[in-house]
Amino acid sequence: MWIFNNNALFCGFAGFAGFFIAVKFSDSRGLAMLVAILCAMLFDVFLRFTNDETETPSINPEAGGHIWFAPIWVVGIILLILLGLSHYRVI
Repeated sequence: MWIFNNNALFCGFAGFAGFFIAVKFSDSRGLAMLVAILCAMLFDVFLRFTNDETETPSINPEAGGHIWFAPIWVVGIILLILLGLSHYRVI
């Protein structure tokens, strides 16, 4: 995937940090993935709504993190759906 801006790197770092913290406190990899996705999404939302430079922070590429022209929270929702489907062995 192509990372569109530096905010996406920061959100990815927040996700990795959340993953490793969750792995340290529990042995569940599924829970750690859930925590990682939610950390990245929440950090992206925080970056978007604390940005004063744009009038439309929810979709502006300069306000938050974008991966392959999609906001991280959109990618995160897709990953959460895939994680849920794999947890219940649908896919």
